[in-house]
Amino acid sequence: MTGRRGQIVASLSCIAPIGPDVTQRRLLPIIFGMTHAGKSLLWAGADAFTLFILIKVLDIPPVMAGTLFVLSSFWNAMVDGIWGHIVNRRMAIRAMLPGVCGLAAGLGCLSFAILPWLPAGIMPGTIFALFLFRTTFSLIDVPHNATAAALANIHGHLSVARWRSILSALTAIMVAAAALPMTGAATMVPHMARMIFPAIALMACLLLAPLPWLIRMTRQATPVSRAGRLDRAKRVPMRGLGLFCLSQMLGFAALACMGKAMLHTGALEGWLLDYALLILTIVRLAAVGLWSPIAAHIGSAKALSLAYICSALSAITLPAAIGQGGLSAAIILGLLGLSLGGVILLAWSSFSEQLPRWGMADDPAAAVRAYGWFTATAKVGLGFSGLFTGAWLGQVGGGSIWALWLLVMPIALLCVASASMAWCGWRFRMPLASHRLEPA
Repeated sequence: MTGRRGQIVASLSCIAPIGPDVTQRRLLPIIFGMTHAGKSLLWAGADAFTLFILIKVLDIPPVMAGTLFVLSSFWNAMVDGIWGHIVNRRMAIRAMLPGVCGLAAGLGCLSFAILPWLPAGIMPGTIFALFLFRTTFSLIDVPHNATAAALANIHGHLSVARWRSILSALTAIMVAAAALPMTGAATMVPHMARMIFPAIALMACLLLAPLPWLIRMTRQATPVSRAGRLDRAKRVPMRGLGLFCLSQMLGFAALACMGKAMLHTGALEGWLLDYALLILTIVRLAAVGLWSPIAAHIGSAKALSLAYICSALSAITLPAAIGQGGLSAAIILGLLGLSLGGVILLAWSSFSEQLPRWGMADDPAAAVRAYGWFTATAKVGLGFSGLFTGAWLGQVGGGSIWALWLLVMPIALLCVASASMAWCGWRFRMPLASHRLEPA
């Protein structure tokens, strides 16, 4: 054990001085948290602001902006799946993975920073920057997500999911706070966006700097032969994985649409319009403390279904609450944020819990492929949220409580569908997985 610690410390000597009491068990979660925070800054900024920037800064019509957003998300999803498959199959790519992730992180931050600086109405430049960001984000996102499997083997699935949810919520709060100046006068929006985007990109780039080391260390910690990977791949219960990914795709599409609409709806007025997105993100942090004991008591998958039901109820009551006044609307927004935070926490925890049953928890390459499938379907859902929001704005303008009713009704139905699929998928996925992993 002492020799192993010495090797780890020696391998880090080229990066920064590290004391002798720092071990791999302690250092990996720290580096994972740093890189997850950097990645989350980019993702939260892109997910919250891209549609807004396309419409308000680059003067692209709402329906066209929504279409461009969903196409870029579909591309992002396709790259996720292909990249996960390539990493799982090609040993040469796995050897190059730390360097590829480092380069992709730099290009992703650059493409994010320049988006609001592009000339208004010039589609080729906008398309290139948006698709470059989506591509490079996939190159870092899928391998980084797979490192969570190695951490979960040591610290537990719910603990790792809770850690990443806290960091995601904190970065979302930062992004929502940055959005406050952009809800003011229309003439100030381009100027503020051109200040905020480079600042977010610079901070994300600094946090992502240790990503190559994280990828290299988690791969070294869990070596698996190619024959072992292929044997385990044959036993993966595709029906359960497919149902889980489909349910999250529908749920993420619904809830992301709700978040995007908060920047555009005219039903919210005064201080509530300015702070709606910030309220949603702040209570996401409190959701970690609320849903963690529930998941520990009834299981992550059942808790996930419950979180989706709560999201549906919160969304469907929001228009009526707005009609009752700002305080009622703020309370319902808070409940919606608690439900949203529960969905984010429990979706990742539930997925991580399945990897050991599929024989993939101690195989980073196979975990990359599984996370690639999961994130691909999730990003398809997020893409549809942009298309749906753009269509909603193009048809009804989002300027009244009635327009908000037309939005929340399908959102609530999708949340209920996701809850039903997650619950049913848990019931028959467990015996299926355990059956396939029984020794011959």
